[in-house]
Amino acid sequence: MKSCCGLVKYTLAILVAVLMFASCKKTENRTYPNNDAVNPHRVPTIKVENYVNRLFIDLVGRSALEAEMATETDILKEAGLSKQARMDLISKLQNDTAAVIGDSSYNIAYNQRLYDIMKSRMCEGAADNEFTRFVGLAQFALTVARLEGDSVRVYAALEQIERNQKVVEGKVEMRNGEITINELFARLMNNNVYDYINMNSFNFVNASFDDLFMRFPTQEEFDIAYEIIERNQVGGLFGGFASTKAEYCKLLTESDEFYEGLIRWTYETLMGREATSQEVVNHFSKLIINKDFKQLQMDILITDEYADF
Repeated sequence: MKSCCGLVKYTLAILVAVLMFASCKKTENRTYPNNDAVNPHRVPTIKVENYVNRLFIDLVGRSALEAEMATETDILKEAGLSKQARMDLISKLQNDTAAVIGDSSYNIAYNQRLYDIMKSRMCEGAADNEFTRFVGLAQFALTVARLEGDSVRVYAALEQIERNQKVVEGKVEMRNGEITINELFARLMNNNVYDYINMNSFNFVNASFDDLFMRFPTQEEFDIAYEIIERNQVGGLFGGFASTKAEYCKLLTESDEFYEGLIRWTYETLMGREATSQEVVNHFSKLIINKDFKQLQMDILITDEYADF
């Protein structure tokens, strides 16, 4: 009986020792997404290179050249993959005006890329010559109308020339800071290409909401918008008023909901997924104040999720 009790005590002592050893064992370090605790020594070089290449493709529309890849990868690794180093690379691709091999400059390539994906979203990627073709047709109609003394057709032709020409001119104007991304989106709705894709007022109204807000209008919104487009009737939407197609496009692209749609679209183009409700709220509070689309991109592109670190 005594030996049995001794065995029990011995077994309990062993179990206590094991538990104490386990409790003293060092807790394994973990890396959580989107913090600054990424260990650069645990991120393979191939992942850093993939991040660099993905930034080049998303921002300037091409893969990084061999020399660019080597330089930018080394800079990121030497900086410990810090958020500041990522921001510096993103800012260079967005803003640098120095001449580079493969592009006239990163800034020009960035704006061309942005212009192209905006046209893809709004006008099915129509080439610039599609807009200039409508300009040519309108110029011919203008000549005929002037010869015939038809002032109504003269006005219509001049309006068509302006609407389509302003789309093509918008790329350079936005790059030079003369217009905002809101204005260029408005122009990409107010032209003959968009009209051709979305024929008649019914389709135009539905498409404008879907393209900008990623939703269709409510019945009340549709009724108001339809009367504006179809009959030039004054209508109120999003806290403003419009009575023409041009005013309607401007009204939509200056609304608060435009910025929410911009966030959702940016997540889809850069992350390949929908933004969560919390992500929309977080970005919206900043975007509605500074209206800085480049900063919105920056905030997404520096994340560990995008980098896959």
